[in-house]
Amino acid sequence: MLKSLWISIIFIIGLGLGTSAMAVEEHQHYSMRDLDKNLKKFKAAEDSKEAQAALQIMQQTVESYQKHLPSKLQKLKAKDAHVVAYQGLLKDLLIEIKKAEQLLAAKQLQEAQNLSVKMDEIKKQGHQAFK
Repeated sequence: MLKSLWISIIFIIGLGLGTSAMAVEEHQHYSMRDLDKNLKKFKAAEDSKEAQAALQIMQQTVESYQKHLPSKLQKLKAKDAHVVAYQGLLKDLLIEIKKAEQLLAAKQLQEAQNLSVKMDEIKKQGHQAFK
C-alpha cells in the first residue's frame, strides 16, 4: 500500500515536471511566432505609435529568449561557443530594435522601418542555426 502510494506520488511529480517542460517549450515557440508577427507589423506600420507597439513586443520577446535558451542549448555551459553565438545574435537584434526606437523618437518612421531588413536577417540566421 505504502509502496503504491510512493509510486503514485513520484508519477504525479514526474508528470508535473514533464508538463512544465512542454509548457516552456510551447511558450518559446509562441514567442518566436510573436517575434515574426510583430516584425511584419513593424514593417507595415503606418505611424510611429503602431511601429513602437510592435517594437516593444519584439523587445520583450528577445529579452525572454535571452533568459530561456532553446532546448538544443540548455544542456551546454554558458561559455560554450554555441550559447555565446546565440546570445550574440539576440544582443544584435536588441541593438537594431533600440536603433529603430531612437529613429521613431526622432520621427523618422521610414528610416526605422529600413532597419527591419537587418532585423529579419538576424532572426533568420538565428533560426537556421538554433532551431
